[in-house]
Amino acid sequence: MNTIGIKIKEVYLPFLVVSIATILFYNLFRWTFDIQLGILPLKNDLINIWFPFVLPWISVLMWLRRRIRILQVKGNSDNGYFFYQLIMSLAITAPIVVSQNYIEKASYDLVRLNHSHEVTNYSDQKYFDIHSFDVAHYASLPYVTARTSGKNNDKLTFYLYLASPLRNCANVWFGVEYKERLSNRLSDDKKDSEYRSFIEKSKKEFESYDFQDVSYFEKLGYSDERDGYLEAIKKQYPDEQASEQIILIPKFDAFEDRLGNSFPWIFRSFGIGAFVIFLMVAIPNINKKELKNFKNNKPIKDDELKNSLNFIDPRGTNKATAILLLLNMAIFIIMVFSGLNVMSPTPKELLEIGGNRRTEVLGGEYWRLLTSIFIHGGLVHLIMNLFSLGLAGSLLEGILGRVQFIMSYLVCGIIASLASIYWHTNTISVGASGAVFGLFGLILAFTIFKIYPKHMHGMTWTILGLFAGVSLLIGFFGGIDNAAHIGGLVSGFVYGGVLIRIDKRKLIKNAR
Repeated sequence: MNTIGIKIKEVYLPFLVVSIATILFYNLFRWTFDIQLGILPLKNDLINIWFPFVLPWISVLMWLRRRIRILQVKGNSDNGYFFYQLIMSLAITAPIVVSQNYIEKASYDLVRLNHSHEVTNYSDQKYFDIHSFDVAHYASLPYVTARTSGKNNDKLTFYLYLASPLRNCANVWFGVEYKERLSNRLSDDKKDSEYRSFIEKSKKEFESYDFQDVSYFEKLGYSDERDGYLEAIKKQYPDEQASEQIILIPKFDAFEDRLGNSFPWIFRSFGIGAFVIFLMVAIPNINKKELKNFKNNKPIKDDELKNSLNFIDPRGTNKATAILLLLNMAIFIIMVFSGLNVMSPTPKELLEIGGNRRTEVLGGEYWRLLTSIFIHGGLVHLIMNLFSLGLAGSLLEGILGRVQFIMSYLVCGIIASLASIYWHTNTISVGASGAVFGLFGLILAFTIFKIYPKHMHGMTWTILGLFAGVSLLIGFFGGIDNAAHIGGLVSGFVYGGVLIRIDKRKLIKNAR
């Protein structure tokens, strides 16, 4: 068989099969369990974005990762193979995301009603054209919250949700949302000024809001937006059942235009992705050695994925580090499946699940000093801390031992939490970074007092500069709890000094 034929047979055709199967599987799963049966209690962003992003990665890693190795990728082969996996995953993700938008909107018809109170008779419907409705705008209930975003939480977005009751309709609300984004690096006084300006501007706009200028209504499903309106309702009516509240969002375009070009774009996005993958498969040469190994079912040599999985295996050589990594990941997954936003939970949500704040801790909730170091304010926050924790663990666990390493993490994390509430009066602090900075403090102590072999000093100083130094520098510009970082770093350094004082010889022996 010629070269292009081998690449098409062994790489490209399997990609087409895996991609089509993944797309069909997820759409069938969503349509059956969410739309038809309504038994998928997950927020819209999880179903529409995050699952469609994660599932293709699983498919590619399971069925295509080994086949990609057949291609002769130039340069750093591991980076090249990762790039191929990334593009293949995105080529599958795009049509899934587009198809979710289509399925969610196309699966429901427009229900025409004479009066707004009839909405309660259609619990399984989503879109309504209401001929007669009256909004009690003077009784509108507000709720304001904020979310941070960006790599270093450098963006801050204010949200104002206004739930206006419909007259003669129990538990039916007209929803209006306002939002504004600004830099999270502004001073507290400037943020407060921007916040007040946002509230005043939104209030003026709402006073002249035309409630009758509506084409049709969309009933909100399980989402962050719905949670915002429910918080507004709960403040005034704490005994109302959240599940019984119906939030109607006005839509101003024609109902027939709601789908846009989403259906043809399912196939277009798939076709574009398939064409890109074809070029990526056709251009490189074949790695004959890898092809032979593939035919003989030989495993990948120096498999980075396998090494990464082994690193987080609590039965492996890095037991303590693996336990801490898995515990942080597990808590984040529980948070997400409980309804918290993947990228930016609100401060209120973080406080409710164990975030750290001075008022609550001084009020007797001391457990927050510990729980907050396992809670993260979004996926980016989690990934950065997991990477730093894994790096610190690889340099410390072998020296300290498993029990001492976990104790170091917990002690430094608690001291970092104390430093945070000492410095901040009303800041909600979460994340493993204070504890991780404590581990960096230990690395600093072990470097200065020459616990590490001399040939490792360049590496440890580089790590401290790139991770601890840069993070502290960024923190001085806002958006990061530097008080916890500094508290963790100092406590780790002191803790390391105490350990060195107790048994320096043993630490040096372990380090070597």
